[in-house]
Amino acid sequence: MINVTANRDVIKFNHPLCELKNVVKTYKSGEIICPVDGVSLRCEAGDFISIEGPSGIGKSTLLYLVGGLLQADSGEILVDATNLQSISEHDLTILRATKIGFIFQETNLFQALTVGENLAFPLKIINKYTKTKLGKADINQKVEAYLEKLGIGDRRDFLPHQLSVGQRRRLVVARALIKEPLLVLADEPTNDLDDFWASEVIKLLQPVPARGGALMMVTHNMLWAERANCRYTMSHGILAPK
Repeated sequence: MINVTANRDVIKFNHPLCELKNVVKTYKSGEIICPVDGVSLRCEAGDFISIEGPSGIGKSTLLYLVGGLLQADSGEILVDATNLQSISEHDLTILRATKIGFIFQETNLFQALTVGENLAFPLKIINKYTKTKLGKADINQKVEAYLEKLGIGDRRDFLPHQLSVGQRRRLVVARALIKEPLLVLADEPTNDLDDFWASEVIKLLQPVPARGGALMMVTHNMLWAERANCRYTMSHGILAPK
């Protein structure tokens, strides 16, 4: 079984928070496509990593592999010293739920849940798998705080389809961050946002490395990429330092 961190306020590691070792992923669709070709990467606690490059080149695939949403054909992927290829699907689900925050390009929300319920959901999952329990009042307080930070406090009882595209994007960001994950995987997190809200989202993402987590972000925005302490480019399946 994987170990779930009980004390989420003090995070200390004697190993990389995330590590990829010669990871390969191929697709077969008429021809063999290799979007990730022998990628190795070491991500320490406190890192803000940007991954840049043209669209359709494998950047999103790489994030899906790191998050355990896709399985590599070969190589090793370790998150918090846990090898994703060697654990059960149940333990992989626990690891994703408790240690990884995803910000997808698509706004994958629960359409039958309200904005507030969507945001509370990850905290209820944390309660299920960790020893430290958040009470209903604590959950409500965190939900309200994130809704206000992202300017959707008056939309708490709305359903996702009643939000604008930009509001849905901000909700996805809030849902990824509210559980304070060790590793945040952000795929173009400022898509669909105007300059003001894009800047506000980056302000919320930057404290992740500062508190001992790590942020891995795919972006075409050079302004945001320049804030990273580790910058990489991806081309033809190869990840290289910029």
